[in-house]
Amino acid sequence: MITLLPTPIGNLYDVSLRMLDALARSEIVLCEDTRITKKLISLLSKNPIIVQNFSQIFEEKRFFPFHSHNQEEFLENVKKDFFQQNVVFLSDAGMPCVNDPGALLVQYAQENQIPYDVLPGSNACILAYCLSGVIDDGFIFGGFLPHKQQTRRKVLESFFNYCANVEKKLSLIFYESPHRILESLLDICVVDEECEVFAVKEMSKLNQKYFKGSAREVARILPNQNIQGEWVLVLNPIKPPQGVLNLSDITSLPLPPKIKAKLIAKITNEDTKKIYQDMVREGKE
Repeated sequence: MITLLPTPIGNLYDVSLRMLDALARSEIVLCEDTRITKKLISLLSKNPIIVQNFSQIFEEKRFFPFHSHNQEEFLENVKKDFFQQNVVFLSDAGMPCVNDPGALLVQYAQENQIPYDVLPGSNACILAYCLSGVIDDGFIFGGFLPHKQQTRRKVLESFFNYCANVEKKLSLIFYESPHRILESLLDICVVDEECEVFAVKEMSKLNQKYFKGSAREVARILPNQNIQGEWVLVLNPIKPPQGVLNLSDITSLPLPPKIKAKLIAKITNEDTKKIYQDMVREGKE
């Protein structure tokens, strides 16, 4: 049996009873970083309620590193009967599989008919979205923004353009490090300085802090703040990137319908043939 366990993203009191119970019953502990997992267990040992009710957590267990650099090799070399034991996996913070290792372990379990479960728990993306107070139809999670400026701007432009061409109002959520948060905000300003930004750092920790305003306003405020800590950006684009055609622009162009369908398919990633048929059916050819 494999169980993927959520870990607190900051506040230790966010551990769940199910997580503690699964960790207590485990024999094998796979860790994104064994040092961080052992430190977590050490911190749990200071809570008398946990010690009293989940004492098996602190009994001898076997720890193995399982991270993005070794996960494929680990699963290639491990024997299937390894998972006849109670195996748990913990990423360093938050939910496994969400910008953290874990998905490959789930696939392995599915392919080899190994029973598995994923327990719910803390997640920075969901928490930031709820903290933002934005009212919309949902969000798109883009993970970490690229390190290089040119690539980062292209990614932002493509996401902003997509939001401009769907009928639902969607937020965009990205993770960012303290080393690049200021640069990323400036890039957001280049794409859409009026974009509504909710920037939050160190969620659930003592130094949790957030800033809300237009991209231009937040980019002006943050350089004067302590920006240490991991950041989450919740973005609500106001206008599409300059020079980018939206769907209504394309449909109004004096072009053959098949060309229009190809352009729209390029933007929406939908099937060209289906778009063409819809245009013909709606009389937009």
